[in-house]
Amino acid sequence: MKKFIILFFFYSLKSFSQYANIEISSGGFSFIPAFIDKNPNLNFNLGTKSNKLFSAHLLGSLRLKNSSPRTLTFITRFKAIDKKFKLSLGTFLPDVWISEDFNMQIYWGKEVIMSYPISERYRISSLYIHGKGRNNDLEINLFLLNNKFITSKIIYLFQVYYLDKDSLYGLAKTVEIRLKQKITIRGFLNYTIPLNELIPTVGLKFEL
Repeated sequence: MKKFIILFFFYSLKSFSQYANIEISSGGFSFIPAFIDKNPNLNFNLGTKSNKLFSAHLLGSLRLKNSSPRTLTFITRFKAIDKKFKLSLGTFLPDVWISEDFNMQIYWGKEVIMSYPISERYRISSLYIHGKGRNNDLEINLFLLNNKFITSKIIYLFQVYYLDKDSLYGLAKTVEIRLKQKITIRGFLNYTIPLNELIPTVGLKFEL
């Protein structure tokens, strides 16, 4: 019954979306690379296309071992500058983290994204997120610098990040290889330097 409800949930959301994908992965999604879940998850990402002035996006993860939700994030974005240099402002309404016993931690957040293409295939960008707990005392500032290189079938993403909570910082790398028109295999590797912790994940992504 739970799996039927989840399938119905995806189908209903997809009918209102302009893009959607799901990923069966050995780890769970997080904007903060150091907080990637190390257990198998079903990650999903859907919303409206980003070529308009305003866009809306829903991201989240479900634990595969019991089909319970782990994260759910709704983001609205406003394109402030849309030239070669791009700037967008976003709001998290909200970001929800859910424990296995359904204890929910709710956060409000704001983001600033800047990007600039060095060439047709190489782009640099930055992401800043400020998050504050609604039903908890957590408050964070996250800084990410991204380098993305794109070929016809492969996407390389290299990230450097800093999180002011516990002064965590590290490196992350993502490689996506397109197997078919709507099927991609994705590998992710994060190294959190102060903890000397390495987190690898691998997933299979399907565009819907």
